[in-house]
Amino acid sequence: MENNGKKKDKRVPAAVRRKIILDAASLTFVEYGFHGTKMETIAERADVTKPILYRHFPSKLSLLIAVIDQAGADLIRAMSEPFPERMNWRAAIVKDLRAYLDFVENYRQGFNLLFSVGMSLDQEVSEHVARIRAELVRIVADHIRLFTDTSLISTEDIEMYAVVLVGMTEAASIYWINQEGLPRHACEQILVRAVQSVMSNLPPRFRR
Repeated sequence: MENNGKKKDKRVPAAVRRKIILDAASLTFVEYGFHGTKMETIAERADVTKPILYRHFPSKLSLLIAVIDQAGADLIRAMSEPFPERMNWRAAIVKDLRAYLDFVENYRQGFNLLFSVGMSLDQEVSEHVARIRAELVRIVADHIRLFTDTSLISTEDIEMYAVVLVGMTEAASIYWINQEGLPRHACEQILVRAVQSVMSNLPPRFRR
């Protein structure tokens, strides 16, 4: 029986279909950039028709934002894992950085998309990326408070430390994944030493 070149109507749960589309879109946006990406290419890679694609996402911009939000949610989830009760601040830094670098390594497309300068030129996209960064800063600030005597340092200073640490980790990660031949352990070790050096200047909280 001929299908006249049309894709078969495959009964896939909506959530699964959405994930397939987001994965295909992430790959395509990273490969071609926003302006070079065509919805036809995403539909082909996701093995759906254009009407089905537009049923899930009414525009290319809405699809890009959905991909960025998903990547951001995954990174935030990775950074939000609680510390073991007796973990000290040095071990906590290693745990946080490994969670961050695990995300970068395992979801390179999503990370590239989150922090690509070219993608952030659109104001609406920039606002979504800014909200993700702000949430990461909030998480890191909370982690700093766990190991810092907050009676000896202001809230504003803690938040600034968190901004510096998040920015440093992001910049180092971008350099790492775009530098051929640079092993992860080298990036991780340098970041751990740098973050521990910054944190060593803060008044410690003595935890039982």
